Amino acid sequence: MIILIPTLAFSQSGGKSKFLMFEINSQFGWGHSQIAGDASVPTIGSFNLGIGLGLNIKKITLGLSSDYRILTQYSTVDPTVGNRRGDFVTPISLLFRINFEKIKFGFLFINNGSYTLTNKTADAKKLVYINPSGFRFELIFKKIPKVTPSLFFESVDFSAKKLDGINSDLNTKLNYSNYGVGFKYDF
Repeated sequence: MIILIPTLAFSQSGGKSKFLMFEINSQFGWGHSQIAGDASVPTIGSFNLGIGLGLNIKKITLGLSSDYRILTQYSTVDPTVGNRRGDFVTPISLLFRINFEKIKFGFLFINNGSYTLTNKTADAKKLVYINPSGFRFELIFKKIPKVTPSLFFESVDFSAKKLDGINSDLNTKLNYSNYGVGFKYDF
């Protein structure tokens, strides 16, 4: 009996799934935004709104996702580090899922977008982190009529910045990472 429980929990649904996947999602997270040499690590809360569109092919979903995140700094602002409050936009990310009846494993591959700080620098310049590279891993649970709860972990490194419109590489990458809960609404 103990051997059969994991098998039953992860078997594919007997019903037919929709060929086309369209969803709206919302996520709430907690994490940090830091460069390796920072004197302190800013604690960041996030609120994410996104849409996903894809194709369900047997146990696999392939598609695209677009996300907008509002990032709020909860830790005290260290003047040597600055305030990392801002927004992070990823226009298009590749979405990949493995679907089972009770749970889905989702991966989002992030390789474009920008992280714009709300506050300007000490010399009144706009700072945007660019050239992201990272992922989001999700555990998506069984649907509760149309709404699906999930847990996630996201980690993204930014390798360049744009300071008042002038691009330059970062000597040390900025890492934004967080984890939290989410909800998806399927159409």
